[in-house]
Amino acid sequence: MDIVTLVSPDLGINPWGMLGCALTYAAALFAAVDGMADHLVRRAQQTEPAELHALRLKMGAKIAAAIIAVGTAAIVLAIDGNWIALGVLSAVFAAVVVWVGYVYAQGSRNRPAGRVGG
Repeated sequence: MDIVTLVSPDLGINPWGMLGCALTYAAALFAAVDGMADHLVRRAQQTEPAELHALRLKMGAKIAAAIIAVGTAAIVLAIDGNWIALGVLSAVFAAVVVWVGYVYAQGSRNRPAGRVGG
């Protein structure tokens, strides 16, 4: 079976919508992970408290944008009826976010003494 047969209109799957949503999930995941990583790196350095608060705002904005992007991509996949892509992308996104959250929590717990808190 070739790829053209797999994504034929007879199956009712929109391959371009699926690819666009997969790209949206990936970009949102990158933004969320990047924001958390920036925050951990700056906390490990001796950062001024004002800079750290600005970094928190930046991280929050990236995470909010990621939530909005994933939510709209999920709606598009649901409208298209592409439940397999919706399920797989959502499961992978959730698993990576949980893993990164765990790593983030470990990094927050194990920060060196004498550094600026955050």
